[in-house]
Amino acid sequence: MNARFQRTMIKAFGATDHIMTVLSVTDLTPGYRRIRFSAPTMIDGRETPTASYVRLWAPDPNDPAKVHQRGYTLVDPDAATGEVTFDFVLHQPMGPASAWAMAARPGDTIAASYYMFHKFEPPEKPQGYLLMGDPAAIPAINAILEVLPPEADVVVILQAHSPEDRDIPVSPHPGAEVIWTGPGTDALAEAVPARDWSNWYAWIAAESAAIKMLRATLNQAHGFPLADIKHAAYWIKGKAMRLRKESGASEGGDVPRRPAPAVPVDMAAREGAAPKPRWRSQRGQELLESLRWKLRAAGLLQAIISLMQLAPLVLLAELGRRLLGGEARWEALSPLIVWAVILYGAAAMLSAVLMLWLHAVDARFGHTLRQSIVAKLARLPLGWFTDRNAASVQQAVQEDAGRLHYMVTHAVPDVVAGIVTPVAVITYLFTVDAALAGLLFLPLVAFAFLFANMMRGVADKLVEYANWTRRANAAAGAFIDALPVVRVFGGDGRALRSVLEGQAAFINGWQRPMAGRKIAAQLAIQPPAFLLLIVTAGCWRIVSGRMDAADLLPFLFLGTAFGAQITSVLYGFVPMREAKQAARRIGDLLEETELDRSCSTGDVPQQPLGLRFDGVSFGYRPRKPVLKTIDLTLAPGTLTALVGPSGAGKSTLAGLPGRFHDVTEGAIRLIAGDREIDIRDVTPEALQRSVGFVFQDVRLVKGSVRENIALARPDASMAEIEDAARAAQIHERIMAAPRGYDSMVGDEMRLSGGEAQRLSIARALLADPPILVLDEATAFADPESEHLVQKALGALIGRRTVLVVAHRLHTIVHADCIAVMQEGRIVQRGRHEELLEQPGLYRDLWQAGERKGS
Repeated sequence: MNARFQRTMIKAFGATDHIMTVLSVTDLTPGYRRIRFSAPTMIDGRETPTASYVRLWAPDPNDPAKVHQRGYTLVDPDAATGEVTFDFVLHQPMGPASAWAMAARPGDTIAASYYMFHKFEPPEKPQGYLLMGDPAAIPAINAILEVLPPEADVVVILQAHSPEDRDIPVSPHPGAEVIWTGPGTDALAEAVPARDWSNWYAWIAAESAAIKMLRATLNQAHGFPLADIKHAAYWIKGKAMRLRKESGASEGGDVPRRPAPAVPVDMAAREGAAPKPRWRSQRGQELLESLRWKLRAAGLLQAIISLMQLAPLVLLAELGRRLLGGEARWEALSPLIVWAVILYGAAAMLSAVLMLWLHAVDARFGHTLRQSIVAKLARLPLGWFTDRNAASVQQAVQEDAGRLHYMVTHAVPDVVAGIVTPVAVITYLFTVDAALAGLLFLPLVAFAFLFANMMRGVADKLVEYANWTRRANAAAGAFIDALPVVRVFGGDGRALRSVLEGQAAFINGWQRPMAGRKIAAQLAIQPPAFLLLIVTAGCWRIVSGRMDAADLLPFLFLGTAFGAQITSVLYGFVPMREAKQAARRIGDLLEETELDRSCSTGDVPQQPLGLRFDGVSFGYRPRKPVLKTIDLTLAPGTLTALVGPSGAGKSTLAGLPGRFHDVTEGAIRLIAGDREIDIRDVTPEALQRSVGFVFQDVRLVKGSVRENIALARPDASMAEIEDAARAAQIHERIMAAPRGYDSMVGDEMRLSGGEAQRLSIARALLADPPILVLDEATAFADPESEHLVQKALGALIGRRTVLVVAHRLHTIVHADCIAVMQEGRIVQRGRHEELLEQPGLYRDLWQAGERKGS
């Protein structure tokens, strides 16, 4: 396949050609050249995500009429100026693109093709990133390093083909370890350190043979699932990329390709080798493992059913051929009719049995799956239940389970039927008349080209559509947020109307010209198109004596739906892919880290309790601590306050006593008289009775006020509920509701932020935990509510140990101890008066609050 044909094909599939002009040339190292281009038509308005690239068409040094293509990563694209940079490797022997770059001067031009940018999309929450490549991949690796979060663990393995390659600049990253290795096909594979790579994401780009070796090594020796390895061959040793290799000529000479060494399949089983690590993505595959033999059996049975459903049509076609041939004897025709009826009935019965069986399989599978999810949720730490994770649970239980339902019950039969039926039809029709059967592929070829023409430029349009959607959503959100002000002071929503009109104009300008191309592509594979082709070509062959008239009948029976059956297969694979992605997301959920409750068997005595943080360190990610060596003691019956700037770790520390997460180092102990009990040794029920929480983000359940207060003690008496409400200063507000304590929250009784906080305090008071944690309890309270909340807290101090996370310092001036946190550490502690007398963070925060208040 020559370069001109390739260029024609990618252009047919939506690529656009552009001419770029050299602006400047800079040598970063003796063998690494950076060239800045002016490319206004290519960069203008386009999305250029991380590690995206385009194809350059470099002239052949020996034959200027011939061009070669190479992919190059975009560096610093600037949509405002239309400028972009590419980095070129200048090793000897040089390929066409490198030779052109070596001679490039400002003002020179070169062609480039844009089709679709490829986004860097790793799985959610990988344990780390393994980036590997050679000098050609360094621009992409640099772009990835610049967007990775600073707390991410990154290992970069780079291959130096020549000594000066080690001088090529690599973007700095605080969590990155950079490893250089030497030349050779197996050098990258051999450079991968032996360690636990579980749940890491691998991104590799290098020479084709090196990638094959590296991919096999990562999979078989280090346990990487293939789905967690993103790879791209930037070049092929020994020839120009995707260019017909002339006899004795290649990129830089005829260099033989070295075969990739074989990798032993069971390397982890060798003596002394560590077992293969485990990836979260493997759980999704395991979920489907129990279904594989059933789906295979369903596919085999569907293939038989498809043939049985097709057989009556073939028999009827044969019946027609015999009738047209002059056969009128019942004895000759009756077997065809009888067998057609029998096969049709048997196929219908088997199809019903197959559907019933698959739905039964899906019901059992779905029930087991949902039970696994519910059981998993019960074992997860409370800190896992953020809004984002709650959304992932909803998606897993509702949307993803629905996608798996389609895969189990319908996808396999649909795909198998879509493959078996057209194959059987075309095979049969070839036995009738091979020439006419071959012509049935012409509408499919026409559809392919019409569809490709329809999709030209769609990549850009989809990006622009997404941009318009984001702008419309933002404008609508801003309008809704400002609606009270608009209603009071006036306004016509002009900004929102302008955005919506622009979005409508874009969609109209995009879809209206596409409508004709879409209709043409669809008409090419509709039954009328095949019918017209069959009738026209068939009549011509009959008139010319090359075909019997009776042979046209099978084509009229079976050939008209040939194209629709084939295209249905293509569309049928989409839900299969979505189902696999859904299984992976569910598997990720089921692989979330659980609390270790193997030792949680102890109880807690019924007496006043204190709390001790003993050398506590914690981080949400390994080796990325949020809390660092916290030592803090809360004596029974005391009030301790945590203060500090945002992000200091106050809320994280306050959640640890309830095992929202388990500490990374140290221990948290309950103080019960002269005993100390590690909270990890206590049953979940006992810990729940011992430590209560009131959060700044109050969560109320759908139900009555009584049910919300008695959530922890459903058997509590009405008197106990009212006492808790009075202590929380919320009883009078409840009695003012239409039905008092029987009023439905949200419908009959709408609560302000401060009222909701007092209701949650009443809930905690009724539970009567010896230890109470208040996380920014007055954050959403108005001054009156804040005063009432403070009165409720004052009633608690004499009987409970209270830990308060506060951002209003004047609310905790009477605390027994104030712990000042900064960057995950306690930097000061003491009473309010003591902390004000000494210079430090607390006095600075107090003075800043006074200035703000004045």
